[in-house]
Amino acid sequence: MKKLFLLMMVAVSVVACKQTTSTGYKITVAYPDDSLNGDTVYLTSYDSGDTLQTAVINGNTCLLEGTVEKSYYARLLDANGRHGFIVEPGEYTFNLADGTANSPLNTKFQAITKEMETVEQDTTIAEDETNDAFAALAWKAFEENRDNAIGPWAFYNHLMYKEYNEAQIDSVIALAPAEYANMVRVQKAKIAAHQLTVTGVGQPFTDFAVTGQDGKTVRLSDFVGKGKPVLLDFWASWCPPCRAEMTNLKAIKVKHGDKLDIVSVAVWDAPEASRKAVDELGMTWNVVIGNKNLTEPTDLYGVKGIPTLVLFDGKGTIVGRGYGCEPLIEKIESLAQ
Repeated sequence: MKKLFLLMMVAVSVVACKQTTSTGYKITVAYPDDSLNGDTVYLTSYDSGDTLQTAVINGNTCLLEGTVEKSYYARLLDANGRHGFIVEPGEYTFNLADGTANSPLNTKFQAITKEMETVEQDTTIAEDETNDAFAALAWKAFEENRDNAIGPWAFYNHLMYKEYNEAQIDSVIALAPAEYANMVRVQKAKIAAHQLTVTGVGQPFTDFAVTGQDGKTVRLSDFVGKGKPVLLDFWASWCPPCRAEMTNLKAIKVKHGDKLDIVSVAVWDAPEASRKAVDELGMTWNVVIGNKNLTEPTDLYGVKGIPTLVLFDGKGTIVGRGYGCEPLIEKIESLAQ
């Protein structure tokens, strides 16, 4: 299974621009139709998520104007989702229908994401190799663009794909320009590295609680550390690799259901969508769904992409982690003897 984070990362639109020497930008966002006429769109910081500017769609276009001292990677949020591009000086036509681009930085950026899409679509590459390939491509992009807007984006995505632990990440951050250390996403990557260390193989389980819409609270400790091995699955209904992984979980349930428990925790998802998917996917094992879009469990386990599975022995010690069941099969078979 491919790590879902990559699907969010490479599904971007880009900007076509006419280069100018001023620091002003004028972005015309062109929609394929007028179905969003009158809606407000939000230009946001990719790093912090802060709203930088708003505009109203008039017919099938909207206009964003301003100044930029230093080009940066941003996201445009509308009712259809989020669209990534680089804000740089000049006049831009942001064509959401075909993603055309002819500005210098966006052309480079598009070439990088195309390379990543090629890796994503290569079914002959194993999961771990895919993530290593993404990390390597992101590092190459960072080194070639450390002084422009592509650099911070590439550096952060390298941190997301590379499973750095707490002892490693500071030395990697030290290789980047000093201002990178203050990026919100880099700080979050440091926190994730710490959590990955404390929830790594050989560590005791970290408990968490989820309150459902019925008001009842379910804890991981209700299942883990009770004498039976447990396979914990972080998933979401909108995640294609998560949905595909259910076939493997069903097979494990059939083969080892009497000797191993499966617990699927719905994260990063609307509760109603999660509940609907349980029936659609035939999930007959333990499923935990909260009363909100859950992020706490994945924060505690340093999860950066889903599906992530964590395997505990009967005492609650973590004995394996992986993106999907494939890396854990041997350990599952051993524990379920």
